[in-house]
Amino acid sequence: MIELTPLARPYAKALFASALESNNLDEMANELKIIATASKTDGVKNTIENPALSRKDVVDILIKLFEESASNTSKKLIEVLAENKRLNLLEPIYSIYQALLEKHKEQNSIQVFVAVEPGNEAKESIEEKLRLTYGKDANIYFSKDPKMMGGLSIKIGDETLDLSIRGKVNKLVNQLNF
Repeated sequence: MIELTPLARPYAKALFASALESNNLDEMANELKIIATASKTDGVKNTIENPALSRKDVVDILIKLFEESASNTSKKLIEVLAENKRLNLLEPIYSIYQALLEKHKEQNSIQVFVAVEPGNEAKESIEEKLRLTYGKDANIYFSKDPKMMGGLSIKIGDETLDLSIRGKVNKLVNQLNF
């Protein structure tokens, strides 16, 4: 499978520069989040990949779909991506844009991997402890990873703190094998 990040980076940087210039960084992030989330749904995927539809038809359908939530900049992005046959980049563009936004705001992005979705109280406790350590404006994202068996793993930048059962088992196996 082809790595989409290098292809998406120029689009995300251009959007970020445009949003910075027009002072609507957060609004653009929200629009991109909506568009990226929608692009993962089966209906939108099928529309994008439908060989019977022309690129103009796909653009018209997507712009109509995002009419309420998308600015002219986002609509132009959809047009450019369709013209370049790059509509599959919507999700990576959002991820890169979000990283640029966090860097600009000097925020930490923290990814918490859990085996099962924690309850609200546990989630709030984890978020509170992470914000005390990494700043109250840190962005914390939870992702499910059933392979962990239990516990959690926290990724901040290129550092990972593995408190999962799978991590402990792997550590024990490595110690036994020398």
